[in-house]
Amino acid sequence: MLFGGMLLELRVQNFGIVEDLRLRPGPGLNVITGETGAGKSLVLAALDIALGARAGMGVIRTGAHRAAVEALFDLGDREHLRDRLAERGIPLNDRYLQIRREILPGGRSRPLLNGEAVPLAFVRGLAPLLLEIHGQHEHQRILDPDSHMDYLDSFADCLVERGQVAELYHRFREIRDRRRAATMEKGERAQRIEFLHFAIEDIDSVDPRPDEFEELQQEKALIENSGRVYLDLCEVYGSLREEEGSVLDRLACAADQLERHTGLMAGLEERVSEIREAQYLLESSADFLRDQKDRLQFSPERLEDIEDRLASYKRLHKKYGGSTASVLAARDAYLSELSSIEMSEEELEKLAGDEERVYELLREKAEFLSRKRRSVAAALEARLAGEIEALGMPGARIRVQIKREVEDLESETDTPDLEETNAREATEKAGGPRYLIYEKGFDRVEFLLNANAGETFQPLRKVASGGELSRITLGLKALFLQQHTCPAVVFDEIDAGVGGEVAYQIGERLRDLAARSQVLVVTHLHQIAGLADEHFQVEKNIRAGRTTTALRHLEGDDRLQEMARMLGGNRPGPVVVEHARRLLADRQEKWPNAG
Repeated sequence: MLFGGMLLELRVQNFGIVEDLRLRPGPGLNVITGETGAGKSLVLAALDIALGARAGMGVIRTGAHRAAVEALFDLGDREHLRDRLAERGIPLNDRYLQIRREILPGGRSRPLLNGEAVPLAFVRGLAPLLLEIHGQHEHQRILDPDSHMDYLDSFADCLVERGQVAELYHRFREIRDRRRAATMEKGERAQRIEFLHFAIEDIDSVDPRPDEFEELQQEKALIENSGRVYLDLCEVYGSLREEEGSVLDRLACAADQLERHTGLMAGLEERVSEIREAQYLLESSADFLRDQKDRLQFSPERLEDIEDRLASYKRLHKKYGGSTASVLAARDAYLSELSSIEMSEEELEKLAGDEERVYELLREKAEFLSRKRRSVAAALEARLAGEIEALGMPGARIRVQIKREVEDLESETDTPDLEETNAREATEKAGGPRYLIYEKGFDRVEFLLNANAGETFQPLRKVASGGELSRITLGLKALFLQQHTCPAVVFDEIDAGVGGEVAYQIGERLRDLAARSQVLVVTHLHQIAGLADEHFQVEKNIRAGRTTTALRHLEGDDRLQEMARMLGGNRPGPVVVEHARRLLADRQEKWPNAG
């Protein structure tokens, strides 16, 4: 069994407390276990970063110059993926795609696909086609009713239609705002035009640039500290290059000395290469320090100019939004508004016609989208009920509540938020019952739960326990993976809040998913770990006074001991070990062809 698109290897270097770690998951169900704090979730965080997630400032291991994460995928026969890579000019090594991301100090990173540099946004665009990651707090997301519409729209396969509604909604708002600005009362209009001209001229008199304020602040700080900076630059440059026995001289000697023995010791040649690389990096640093100290100078005149310029920026920031970006955005908005206000009657008439036309399109598309949602709601309820029943919630039912709101918001709040205000104004031209139209259409969607017979349906956020949320989340994921197959799926502690027989049922559902996709699960439950095709253990070690996370592929007695630990703690007795042996034997008996 080999899934096209599966993850073949993840390598993590100098990431957090990980020094060098390799994970080679197989097809089917893979589990990662280990004691709390050993770094299980750190492995998945590294995978997430390889696929484009934001890398924080502190991910580089202490003492290292950079961190690196590398993921190798087998693309199989996935032509659409191959086509996207070919369009970007990414060379394909047979059927494999290697994604490497180096994280540098300061949070900067460099993604490479099969050795070719690409924008991070391109990697993020590929990620959903390769692998889905469901993090530790995914089951908390289902408490947010906004996510319920996403689930329903994915099930209804209407995300394209929803995008069309959103596009029309924003176009309608833009046209409406321009028309309203152009139809002000005469006195109010003249006053507004005067203000807009003044504000635009006020901003233009300073001529702000996007990054200049920060650059000036940095330059000011440098000038004010130029004496101390110059002395430090000279001292460090001297120690790197000019002094007798400088760092660069000593590195060169060390590399030459070791190079004579590379044929005698395995791995020594690689260490020599690393020393040479460090030498080249420090050469570049020394050149930079030399150039900077030679051009560094203290200029009272320049400092005065900078302070005057900064004062102008601060005045604009105070008046127009607190930052240069806000000032520039305000200027653009003022120019657009001025253009609208100064419209001719002919232009105004055309604008009103455009508003009417776009609104009708918006209403039609929103109505079609709503019908499509309602047409599948019952099917989603039935299939989800089947999923959660298989996960230990017999008799539980989910209701997909879809409702609209009329335009009168006075009963909702005296100060409706901006989204509601915009939605309200999107109904001004509707006939008959006038419903609010939002960015996602007419509908408000919320899942209701009836966990036990005889009870009433209540919002999930009010009645669902942690264990129920975990099972409902897994049920939804299983449902959507049946519709939209993903070659590899990762779950980080999907079993939160459950145990006993329910945990075993979750494990069996994960095995079902693993028949169609490669599944990787971080778990603390022996019921799930015992069902895996491949079992990996994360453990924390201390070497030479440094803490590091390591990963082992468990087989035979090693796997038995880890299962026993999960059952009975760090020192399991013979009864616990025998129980673990029985669990593994039962699994082998039920799935004789499993790993």
